[in-house]
Amino acid sequence: MSTLFHFFPCILIETDGELINEYFSFEMAELIRNSGPWGQGFPEPTFDGEFHLIEQRIVGQRHLKLLVKVPGSEHTIEGIAFNVNLDEWPNHHCQSARLVYRLDINEYRGRKKFQLLVEDLQIE
Repeated sequence: MSTLFHFFPCILIETDGELINEYFSFEMAELIRNSGPWGQGFPEPTFDGEFHLIEQRIVGQRHLKLLVKVPGSEHTIEGIAFNVNLDEWPNHHCQSARLVYRLDINEYRGRKKFQLLVEDLQIE
C-alpha cells in the first residue's frame, strides 16, 4: 500500500502502489474489471506512479486527455482525468507528473481501448 499526500486541499490518498511496465495492458485492465464486483468496502485497485507527459489537451468542457510514457518504457499510454481545474491544466510547462489512476477500458463507438483513468495529478 502506498500513501500520497496532495497539499491543496490536504488529502491523503491510499493506493495499491506502482505497477511494473508489463501490467500496463488491455488484458490486465480487463482482468481487474472482471475480478469485481467493486464497491464500498471493496474498492477497485488504484495505483500511482511518475509519468512523462507527452501530450495534454482539454476535451469536453473540463476533461484532460493525456498521452503519457512510463519512465524506462518506450510505449505510450492514453489517459483521461475528469473535471480538472482549468487554471492548472493543461500545463505545457509540466513535463512529468505523479498520477493516481486505475486501469480502464474505454469503450467508444464499438471500439475498446486501454487507458488510464486518472483520479489525481501532482506536478513533479
